[in-house]
Parts: sequence; structure tokens; C-alpha cells
Amino acid sequence: MHHHLRARLGNNKPLIRWLFDPTTDVPIDSQPYLHGSLLAIPGVAIAGAAAGLLVAVTAALHTGQSKFWVLAGIGVAFLLLQLRAIRRCKRLVRAGTVPSVDLWIALMLGWCALQGLTAFAIGITGDLPMIVIATAFILGLVAPICTLHHSAPRLAVLLVMLCDLPFKLGLVLAGHPVLWILIPLSVPLFVSVRILLRNFAINLATSLKAAEDNRFLASHDPLTGLANRYGLDDQLQLMTSSPERTLTLLCLDLDRFKPINDRYGDATGDEVLVVVAERLRDVVGRQALIARMGGDEFLVAVRDLSPAAADDLANRLAGEIGGRPHILASGDRIGIGVSVGYACFPEDATNATALRSHADAALYIAKREGDVRRHAAGPPEGSIVA
Repeated sequence: MHHHLRARLGNNKPLIRWLFDPTTDVPIDSQPYLHGSLLAIPGVAIAGAAAGLLVAVTAALHTGQSKFWVLAGIGVAFLLLQLRAIRRCKRLVRAGTVPSVDLWIALMLGWCALQGLTAFAIGITGDLPMIVIATAFILGLVAPICTLHHSAPRLAVLLVMLCDLPFKLGLVLAGHPVLWILIPLSVPLFVSVRILLRNFAINLATSLKAAEDNRFLASHDPLTGLANRYGLDDQLQLMTSSPERTLTLLCLDLDRFKPINDRYGDATGDEVLVVVAERLRDVVGRQALIARMGGDEFLVAVRDLSPAAADDLANRLAGEIGGRPHILASGDRIGIGVSVGYACFPEDATNATALRSHADAALYIAKREGDVRRHAAGPPEGSIVA
């Protein structure tokens, strides 16, 4: 498992959502990576489980009390369950499935409660060497718990409390009244942990937001907000991976766009491109793939259309874009002409490469002869059929 692991929260109850809330604004698309961070470095948890087992065995050997052997046996069970959960998670990841964090977190809650119970049992013995060992162990758990669960600050504080509070209660019950001071001293510890994790959460949210913005900018046209060329071929390959689902690919090129730029300036040209993008969205909806290929060229990919429906869509796009002018703030009316060429999968092509080629060739004919053109039967001149 690694730091790019994605995971999901299976339990959607309000209390669970509250416990796992990162306590700061995180992009929805980044939240699976937050949950994945809980599973990303299980070796730390396994090392902690082994250390806890060592403490319990040491207490059993040093004090001779059988209850520590029982606690050690429970620790072995938790360790085995954690190893099994790790293997299961790895299998799911290899299979392309997003694993759930529910089981792993349940094991962590149970394990932290076990460490607290073990430390409590050590505390009430009053055995000074074992108390020193338990103190070092419990304090040593704070950092890895916070590191592993920094994406869920409330959960991390709860885990620290499960380890720490029972131990201090055990020390108080050992018969030394002065140790009661440990209880109020816990408050600044938990507050400090919470503040630290809050700062981590803010930094993490800022980093994720920046990464999300960078991903969006890399794959979208900043002017229109449409997709750009980046990753487009991969998306089309995916959309044509199933012959059972049809795909219509439409290539559009604005007519007389250069004269608009020359007469009114680049700002007006940009305004026209934004208007065209809005009209494309209005016609095909946001479920379709709409991309600006650069300049005044656009691409639209729509699934599950028959050839007749594809022809109707192509003509509606041409009518919506070229059928009514755009009115500038000055009152000038700008006519936006458009040529449309399209091809259908699987009727006109058997793969994404051929589909792109055929739609481009149909657009070339549309620009030369006018009107809307579909890929003609047989490979168009100049096309590349893979």
C-alpha cells in the first residue's frame, strides 16, 4: 500500500461521518485519498502491535500475574487480524476495487482500547519498573497514532484517549493521592494534539486543493472550462471499450471566426468562444464529453445514440450555434457560423483512433461543402483506420 491509495468509508452513519470529518474543506474528489491515508502505512501499526505485545509479555513475566498473559493473547489475535486485513486490502487494490476503511479502523479502536487496558492493569500494580515501561510505551504511541490518522483529527484524538486515560486512571488507583494531578494534566495533552492535528488538516486541505486545481487546469481549457486535448485519447478509448454502447463523435469548427477577431479584437473572440461552449452544454448536457481542441475547434462525444439520433443532434448543434447571432454589449450582432462533421461507433469505426479520423474527415468535407456531414461509407479520403 502507498500514499496514493484510495479508500472509502462504508459506514455512513452521522456519528461515523463526524468522527472521520477532516474538519476542514477538502475537495470531494480528494476524500478517497484521505481515507486511503489511513491504510497507506500499515507497517507502523504492525510495529506498534508488536511493541504492545512485548509490553504485555514483559508484564506477565515480571509480575507473574496471569491476566497479562490473557492480554498478550488478545494482542496476538489483534496482530493476526491486522495482518489479515492488510492482505485483504492489497488483494482489493490489485483487483481494482476501492477498499473500505471500516474494518481497519475497528481493529485500531479495539487495539488502542487493549493498550489502555494493559496500561491500566500495569498502573494499579504499583510496580515501578513496569510503570516506567508503560509510560514510555503510551507516550511513544502518540506520535504514530497522530501520523497515521492525521486526516481524521477527531479519530486520532479518540485513539490517543483510549490509550492514555486508562493508564492514568490506573496510576491514580495505585494509592498515591498526588497522582490525581495526572487527570487534569491530560486536558492540555489532548488539546495540544487536537490543535496540532487541526494544523495538519489545514495544510493537507490546502495541498489537496492545489493538486485538484492543477489537475483541473492540466485537463481543462481555462477560457471555456471545457476539457482540452490532455488525456482525451484515453477517455475516448474508454468510451469505445464496449461495442454494446454506441458513441457519436462530433467535430465542430467555427466559420468566419478570424474576421470576428480582426474586427472586434481578441477579447470579443474569447467572448464568442465562451458563448459557443455554453450553447454546447445547453444542447448535449453535462453527461457528454465536450472539449475545446484549440483555437475555434471543438469536439463532442455522446454515448448511446442511434445514427438517426446522432444526425438530429448534429443538426441541433449547428442550429443552436450558427442559427442565432451573439449580441455584444455595444449592440452589434455577430453571426457565428459552424461546420459539423461526425462519425458513429461502432457503425463507422471499430476503435477510437478510426472514429477520430473519420469525424475529422467528415468535418473537412463539411467545411468545404457546407452543412452537417457524417462520415461516408468506407474510409474517408485521408483518414487513418487502425
